[in-house]
Amino acid sequence: MIVAKTPLRIPLAGGLTDLAPYAERFGGETLSVTIDKHVYVSVKDDLDGTYDVRYRDTHEHTSSSGRLRHDLLRESLRLTGLTDRPLDVDFRVDLAGESGLGTSGALTVSILHALRRLQGLDPDAWELLRDAARVEVEMLAGASGYHDPAICALGGLRRLAYDGAGVRDVGLELAPGAREAFEDGLLLFYSGRHQKSKPSLDLLTSHLEEALPILHDVRALVGELAGAFARGDLAGVARCVGQQQRLKQLLPGRFVDAEVEEVVARVRATGAEAQLPGGKISAFVVVVCPDGQKAAVREALSDLREVPIRTVETGTRAVEL
Repeated sequence: MIVAKTPLRIPLAGGLTDLAPYAERFGGETLSVTIDKHVYVSVKDDLDGTYDVRYRDTHEHTSSSGRLRHDLLRESLRLTGLTDRPLDVDFRVDLAGESGLGTSGALTVSILHALRRLQGLDPDAWELLRDAARVEVEMLAGASGYHDPAICALGGLRRLAYDGAGVRDVGLELAPGAREAFEDGLLLFYSGRHQKSKPSLDLLTSHLEEALPILHDVRALVGELAGAFARGDLAGVARCVGQQQRLKQLLPGRFVDAEVEEVVARVRATGAEAQLPGGKISAFVVVVCPDGQKAAVREALSDLREVPIRTVETGTRAVEL
C-alpha cells in the first residue's frame, strides 16, 4: 500500500491571478503558506479486479475507471495510464473539502503522488505540481488555478510566479523573527459554509476584461506583502491580507454577501485583519493579529469554531507500507 500526505494551504495575497486566462496573458503571483492540516490518499491493488474507492460518505465500486464519479481520481488515472489496473483507494482529510483551503489541489497532488509511487516512480514536487495542474486546469476545464497544486506540493511560506502553466519560486526574504511573529498572530475560524469554487471562478473568467484592473492590484499586493515580511512589519502583513479580501470583494464572482461583510467588519473592529480564502465564499476565516488582538478576535468571533493551526515547511510526502 502507498500512502501520500499533502498539506492544505492558506493564501495571503495574489490569489486569483493564478487562473489560466489571467496568468497566460499577464503572469500571476501568489504568496501563501501551508498548514498542519493534510489530505491523505492510500492506494493498493484491488484483488477483486474492481476500482473500490471511499471518500467522505461515498463508496464507489466499479469495474471501469471511466465510470468513476470522483473526477480528480478518474482524470489522474487517465494521466498516469492506470485506467486498466483495478485499485483500492481511500481518501481522508483533516478539514472538510470545498472549504477554501486548497483541498482539491492537495488531493490531486496526493492522488498523483500515490499513483506514481505505485508505478515504482519517485517524482519530485515540481513534477507532481505540473501534473496536478494539468488535471485540474486542463483536463477538468479550469476547476482551479495553478496556485493550489503548486504550494501544496512544495510546502512552506512561498512567493510563486505563474507564466501560464509555468511555475517559479521567486524566493522570499524574511526579517529575523518575522515568520514566528506572523505565526503567533495567525488564527483560523470555521464558519461551515462549503461551496464549490468552479461556479464562482467561471463567473470571474467570463467577466475577465472588466476585472483586469482589480486583478492587477491583487498581483501587485504580493510585492507589498513580501516587502512587509522583509521588514518584519506584521502590521503591514495584516494590512495586505485584509486588502486581498477587500479587492476580491470587488471582483465579479461569488466572493461576498452580507454575512461575509459582517464577519470581516467584526474582525477589523478589533484592529486585526480577516480574509476568507479561496475562489468563493470560504468555510474558513483567516485572521492576522498584528498587535496582540487574539483575545479580542476570539470574543468577536465566538459564534465560529476556532481551528488550532501551525504553518509547516514540508510539502507532499509518500511512503510504502
